[in-house]
Amino acid sequence: MDDRHADSTHYMRLLVDRVPTMLGYWDRDLKCRFANRAYETWFGVNPDHLIGTSAQDLLGPDLFALNEPLMRKALAGEHQVFERVVPGPDGVQRPSLAEYIPHVVDGEVPGFMVQVTNVTELKETRAALRKESELRAEIEEHAAKLEALLQERTEMLNVLAHEVRQPLNNASAALQSAQGSLKAKGDQFASERVVRAQVVLGEVLSSIDNTLTVASLLARPDPIHRDDTDIATLIAVAIGDMPAAERSRIQVLRDTTTRTALMDMSLMRLALRNVLSNALKFSSAEMPVVVRVADSEEPPALLIEVSDSGRGIPAALVPRLFTRGGHGGEGSEGHGLGLGLYIVERVMSLHKGTVELVRSGPDGTTMRLAITQADSGE
Repeated sequence: MDDRHADSTHYMRLLVDRVPTMLGYWDRDLKCRFANRAYETWFGVNPDHLIGTSAQDLLGPDLFALNEPLMRKALAGEHQVFERVVPGPDGVQRPSLAEYIPHVVDGEVPGFMVQVTNVTELKETRAALRKESELRAEIEEHAAKLEALLQERTEMLNVLAHEVRQPLNNASAALQSAQGSLKAKGDQFASERVVRAQVVLGEVLSSIDNTLTVASLLARPDPIHRDDTDIATLIAVAIGDMPAAERSRIQVLRDTTTRTALMDMSLMRLALRNVLSNALKFSSAEMPVVVRVADSEEPPALLIEVSDSGRGIPAALVPRLFTRGGHGGEGSEGHGLGLGLYIVERVMSLHKGTVELVRSGPDGTTMRLAITQADSGE
């Protein structure tokens, strides 16, 4: 035997003895003719002592009874692959994948080769993946139920809002007609009371809109759709949402020739309405509220600033100005609203824009809405 063949035999034996898989050869009499070192790990038996040992002596009566029919099929030339739990020393149970490979020589089968692999980790991985898949299915089912509940809630809120809005709108129209009649008759006292009632109705309607908008914004899963919107129309509609007696106080200054901008008209109308409502509410009834329209180039954005002449925002409120429930104080001294400015911030965020407190002090407050116009990949 030359050195190369001796080296090959040495390394082959080294290889088969190092692999964790059981490798063996059993003859027609089911006697062991070869076993690698893995048999020692699996059965606690020195493989050198296995040569000539019967399969029944190695496996024991129970395991042998299970495997013998498959061994006979292998000796008949049929390749066998099956799973089996193989007991080992100290009560170890190894889930295994076994393979009996017939050794065919000139049409005869003098024996078969055995390969047995521990699949414990594979079983555990499969179990973990199955559990993960089941958990994912449960999460998806739960998410679908939540989405259905959110949809149902939104529909119920819309129905409720319609049922409340319509009578309030009718009442507002009736009050406006009554106020006109009273004013024509010179009854100033009653006319002023009717105007006050109209303001209260307007505040109730605004509160309903804000509540519904918060519910919609919190449940919104998709990006908004922005259309090319006429800026003058947006401002006119937002001013039209203000109480009739307050509209004349609002002055509009344009520092840009830009006529249109990309936005969700209904959401921006609500955001601007909330900012205007605050400015009117927290400044003197004799002083104007100024809406200034401009634009910026970097980044491309439409800028709408609303300035009032009120007493400014309390310093303690500023850090939570745009948070939900960030009330500013008691009565007319407060400047923040529980939902209004929170809605403004959410609307601007959906537009990839910003709302910013530009200034606030004893001479008034300025809020700036920046509606980004750059392509956002929608």
